[in-house]
Amino acid sequence: MSLDPQTLLVVSVTNLLALAVLLPVIMGKRLSPAARAARLSLIVHAGAWIAVILSEQVAPDWANRLLSTLSMAGYGTSHWLLFRALGEWLGERACGRLLGGLAIALPIGYLLLFDSYSARVGWANLLIALQLAILCYATLRPRSALRGSWRFALLTCFATMGVLTLARGVLGAFYPELYPNFAAPHPVNVASLLVANVAMVLANVSLLVAWREEAELRLEALVLTDPLTTLLNRRGWEKHGERTFALARRHNQPLALLSFDLDHFKAINDQRGHEAGDAALRLFGKLLHSQQRQEDVVARIGGEEFCALLPLAGNAATQRYDARLRRLLADMAPAELGYPLDFSTGLACLESGDTTLEDLRRRSDAALYRAKAAGRGQLSE
Repeated sequence: MSLDPQTLLVVSVTNLLALAVLLPVIMGKRLSPAARAARLSLIVHAGAWIAVILSEQVAPDWANRLLSTLSMAGYGTSHWLLFRALGEWLGERACGRLLGGLAIALPIGYLLLFDSYSARVGWANLLIALQLAILCYATLRPRSALRGSWRFALLTCFATMGVLTLARGVLGAFYPELYPNFAAPHPVNVASLLVANVAMVLANVSLLVAWREEAELRLEALVLTDPLTTLLNRRGWEKHGERTFALARRHNQPLALLSFDLDHFKAINDQRGHEAGDAALRLFGKLLHSQQRQEDVVARIGGEEFCALLPLAGNAATQRYDARLRRLLADMAPAELGYPLDFSTGLACLESGDTTLEDLRRRSDAALYRAKAAGRGQLSE
């Protein structure tokens, strides 16, 4: 059975348009920046393919030139949007400026080289292959919680298309008689168009899986996060704190637990109202966020009670941490709340007798009660 390149082109565009129409229905309107960029990338990519097909059908040279250049701009824009989506999902990605430069240079160089078929085809396919190589690299080494196998599916798609695109560029640049136009029946071109059909479906399924994983993580974050302070809630504390405690025990590493209680919080609610109490809680939560390291586990346990679990922190470092919080709160509270705010702290460092996180917290709570009994506004061990 022979495969007609023109038919493969039409099938490719049909697939892209179908996905572009269905994705808004499937994904809905309320999307994250990553999902929005990924969906827009698909729509732009479909437009680029349509421009390619139309450019092969029009007779006037200026129309062919315009549509072909627009298709190049569409490919570059589509790849840039995909890169943005990966950056939102996986954390900051390398080579973003390079990709942006390639996306801009692609249509400009193509238009300037248009009168030389070999030059423009070689230029376009080389730059598209480089963009795909950057997208391959962008799927690796995630810096976020999204680490699903969809990344490897995307990597496979980008790598396969990159190799075939580069081969097509070599044909057009050095053997133009074998690849005289985009619909030429050369085996490399046919393979490229056939793989493109498979790759675009696989890539878009992968993006849908990434979107689902992102949604699941957001839902989990809602379940584990205190909505007022955006710190972990009690459930989140238990999940992340127990993991951190187990690691410290296993590797015999220092671990400190601070239990905080805002002083005279009931009086704030009674005298100033619950909105003022919420503002105080938000301020203290913001302060804890500002001092949080990546490995720290910080949570609002309930009411005006907070906890901070500090790996690799000994007694002296933890006391400095507490003193820094007090100094910052003393400066921030009058300015942001209109009145001073202080807190009491109980400190417990990991000991051999602590077999669970709750053991450590009981000792920290006992120290907290001693601090409150001694007059509040201080740290007790």
